[in-house]
Amino acid sequence: MPIPKTNFNPPFNITRASHLVFTVRDLARSRDFYTEVMGLIVSDEDAGTLWLRGVEERAHHSLTLKKATGQPQCERIGFRAFTDDDLAKAKAHFDKTGIKATFVETPHQNRTLHFNDPAGTPIELVATMERRPRMYTKIHQHKGAGALRMDHYQVLVPDVLANARFYMDLGFRISDYLYVEAANVVVGTFLHRKNNPWDIVFLTRSGPRYHHGGYVVEAFEDIVRACDVAGNLGFGDRIEHGPGHHGHQHSYYLYVRDPDGHRTELLLPGIQLIDIDEEPVKCPVNANANSNLWGLPAPKSWVEEATNFAGVTIRKPLVEGSPMTAEKYLSEKKPEAVAR
Repeated sequence: MPIPKTNFNPPFNITRASHLVFTVRDLARSRDFYTEVMGLIVSDEDAGTLWLRGVEERAHHSLTLKKATGQPQCERIGFRAFTDDDLAKAKAHFDKTGIKATFVETPHQNRTLHFNDPAGTPIELVATMERRPRMYTKIHQHKGAGALRMDHYQVLVPDVLANARFYMDLGFRISDYLYVEAANVVVGTFLHRKNNPWDIVFLTRSGPRYHHGGYVVEAFEDIVRACDVAGNLGFGDRIEHGPGHHGHQHSYYLYVRDPDGHRTELLLPGIQLIDIDEEPVKCPVNANANSNLWGLPAPKSWVEEATNFAGVTIRKPLVEGSPMTAEKYLSEKKPEAVAR
């Protein structure tokens, strides 16, 4: 199956995954989770909104939490454009290609452009926002995992190649892709703009739905510390999957869910990908196999559950897969093998 080609002369310059906007029901409880377990820093807050950043980040925020009633949602995922001129170029490009794009006013951000990708995912682009001091060397103030910076998002979509093609036209590159050989179909694409394997990941499911965002930590010990802090502060049941080691994705991981169910991955820094001759790596998906290097497959909740985007219609893929889950993996093991 042909993999889309990257446009190395895109109409404007996106540099990286940047920030997220969630709605939550209990702002105080969410504050405790993200500051004490994740180790994020509060940049600003008011009665209804909390803006947070990683200890390495100078940008005002990489996560915005808004108090709301009803089902918690992801309002938008954000990318950084390189300059304000790139925002103007983006608006002109989307106008030309028939994609609705609107400039909006957003607190603590400068000029901000809203649009939806072909799957319907709500996106915003910003080139600059308010700055805050890096807290990276203030070790005595670090908490929990001491999350360094926002790294990537994973979004569930009905057609991963169609969505990948849209982003590759904008300069994104595929680092890895998941391929089911028996069905001759690509079910996952890992795309990047910065120099590691991920900025946005697409997996085939009903969507678009927000699956998780990744924050980088400095060392594996920070992942263990996050688990211990979560247990001590009553968030132990929010640890969903891991710690473990991905097979093809080159990184250790831990998946945790905040009090409203929004999922975050804590991971170590990814490998470096810069050179133009780095070709996409095909990662075969085998039926009834565990793709992790070690550790159990993901639980059923990780496979099936995700956060809805605000005001977006969810569509089903043409073919629904049946990914391996921890529950299925264990049920198919002989009792004596599990006991060992």
